[in-house]
Amino acid sequence: MGDIEDTAPTGDIAELWRGYGKAGLREYDAARQRDERQFPHYSEADGWRTRDVEDRSSHGDHGYEHGNWTAGFWHGVMWLTSLASGDPGPRELARHRTGLLGARATDTTTHDLGFLFYPSIVLGRRLGVLPDQAANDAHTAARTLTQRFMEPAQLLQAFGPIADHRTAGTSTIDTMMNLPLLWWSASVGGDSRLHDVARRHARTSARLFFRPDGSTYHLLHVDPVSGALLRRGTFQGDSDDSCWSRGQAWAGCGFAWAYAATGESELRDAAERALEWFYTRAPKSEPVPWDFTDTDPSSPRDASAGAVAALGCLLLGRILDDERRRTTWTGRGCQLLLANTAGALLDREGILGRSSYSVPHRQGLDGAVAWGDFYYGLALALAVDAIPLAALLGFDHAGTTS
Repeated sequence: MGDIEDTAPTGDIAELWRGYGKAGLREYDAARQRDERQFPHYSEADGWRTRDVEDRSSHGDHGYEHGNWTAGFWHGVMWLTSLASGDPGPRELARHRTGLLGARATDTTTHDLGFLFYPSIVLGRRLGVLPDQAANDAHTAARTLTQRFMEPAQLLQAFGPIADHRTAGTSTIDTMMNLPLLWWSASVGGDSRLHDVARRHARTSARLFFRPDGSTYHLLHVDPVSGALLRRGTFQGDSDDSCWSRGQAWAGCGFAWAYAATGESELRDAAERALEWFYTRAPKSEPVPWDFTDTDPSSPRDASAGAVAALGCLLLGRILDDERRRTTWTGRGCQLLLANTAGALLDREGILGRSSYSVPHRQGLDGAVAWGDFYYGLALALAVDAIPLAALLGFDHAGTTS
C-alpha cells in the first residue's frame, strides 16, 4: 500500500464540522414541523421523501420493498448536530422520539436492525444522552438480528422474513455495517453468542464477497439448507460484474469495525483491501460515481459512499498498530471527506447532497440520503476528535490477535 503525500489540513475539516452543525440545525427545525412518525429516507429536488417508522420490508405487486430501514439515522444526525452546534434542542427532540423505534426491535423482516438501532439507541446511549433503560430495545433488536443467521452458510440472511422462500439464502455486503449493533450488545450485555454470530458472518463475508482485484460483490445467493454458494451479483449495482461504490464502502468500513471488535488480522486485511481499492479509484475533487464501472461524467454520484469509506479510513487510522499506516489512513479519510463535499453540501432539506439511493430503481438520484447525512457527520466528528473512539464503536477496541 502506497503512502499519500500529505494528510488533509485539519482546519478544513474543522470548518466542515462547524458547517455540519449549522445544516443539522436546519434539519432539526424541519423535523419539528413534520409528523413525528415520518423520518427522512432520501431527498429529491423538492425535499425529503419520508417513511413511516413502522414500514417494514415486504413483497408487493412491484417486487421487493425494503420499507423503512433509515429511521435510526435521523436520531444519529440529531445527536451529532448537538455536538457540533452546542444546541441541546436536536438532542432533546431525538430523545423524545426514540421510543417510536421500539416496535421494530422484534422485526424479523430485515437485516437492517443495526441501521435502525445503532445510530439511534446505541450511539445515544454511548454519548450519555439516553438513560440505561433505553438500551433494552437495542438489545432486543440484536437478539432478533441473530435469528437471521443461516448456520450452514455462516451468514446472516439479508432480505425478507426469516426463511421466506423468496429471499431465504440472500446475504449482502451491507450487513457488515449492521454488525456494530451485535458487537455493542455483546460487549455490554454479556451474550457471547451475539459476538460469535457477528464474527462468523464477518469471516465468511471476507472470503466470499471479494473479487481477486479487491472489489466486492453486493449480493450472494446461498442454499440456506446446505450453505452452498449458488451465485454472486447485485441488487443495487450496475451489473453483477460491476462494483457498486456504496457496497465497496460498506465493506471497507464494516470490516474496519469488525477488526476493532475482534482484533483478527483476516478482518483487518479485508478492510484495508476494500478501502485501498476504493481510495485509489475515487476522484480527488468530487464525490465518487454511484458505480465504479459507470464512467459517464453525467451519471449520478454517491457522496454517501464517500462518507462511509472516509469513516472506515479514519477508523483504521485509530486502531492499526503501525503508526505509519495509521497516519496514511487518517490522511486518506480526511481527503475523502474534502473531495466528497465538493459541490455536495445542501442549502435545502438534507445535509450531504450528490448522493444516490438506488440508481437501478430510479429513486433518489441526486440529493441527500439519511445514512449519508449520518456517516458524514460521524466521520467528521471522529476526524476532529469531537467524539471518543469507544463511544463511536460502542466498545473498547480489541488488540491484534492475528
